[in-house]
Amino acid sequence: MDIRKVKVVRYSERASYDRDELMKILSRNFICHVGFIDEGEPYVIPMLYVNDDQYIYMHGSPDSRLIKIIGGGSPIVIAVTEIHGIVLSSDLCNNSINYASVIVYGRGSFVNEPAEKLRVFQLIINRLVPGRIGDTDLPTIDELNSVAVVKVKIEDFAIKKREGGPKISSDKHWEGVIPIVINYGKLISMNNKPIPRYLMDLVMNHQQIT
Repeated sequence: MDIRKVKVVRYSERASYDRDELMKILSRNFICHVGFIDEGEPYVIPMLYVNDDQYIYMHGSPDSRLIKIIGGGSPIVIAVTEIHGIVLSSDLCNNSINYASVIVYGRGSFVNEPAEKLRVFQLIINRLVPGRIGDTDLPTIDELNSVAVVKVKIEDFAIKKREGGPKISSDKHWEGVIPIVINYGKLISMNNKPIPRYLMDLVMNHQQIT
């Protein structure tokens, strides 16, 4: 019996339920959209996240509606999407997008231990800027206690992606793919400190060479 909560129905050939692939997509991103129901109304909110093999972590104000809902154990849906290119077809209705997306279903809980909260913040900064953890001030216990951290157990998920050119092709007009890449721009200093090497390396590693 199929007991999946998340299942790709349309274009099911594009689906994957491989956990290793899920981890790769989650681990190279840091923005998700969280869907939830509150008093019968649907909501979707973008959030900064980080993950390990079992959980997706987020943080926010203890007074945040979303944080309270996640921490309270209500079912939620988390979506992460990468856009890889614009696909142009001669036929207007066959233009498309190359992408990879994941939908995760789960229930959350609060992270209360200061040491575990600190670990989550270390995971976040290591995801955003590798090397920064050795070049920053660690929070105090009071600062950790002033922020709510939640974790969502990955109970079920589905991956869907599209690759390649137009599925229906002709020679009437130019057809192909416009790749979409994310480049990091010039660093903007806010004080007189020299730019650390790890930041220069990060920017260099995220610049597209043409």
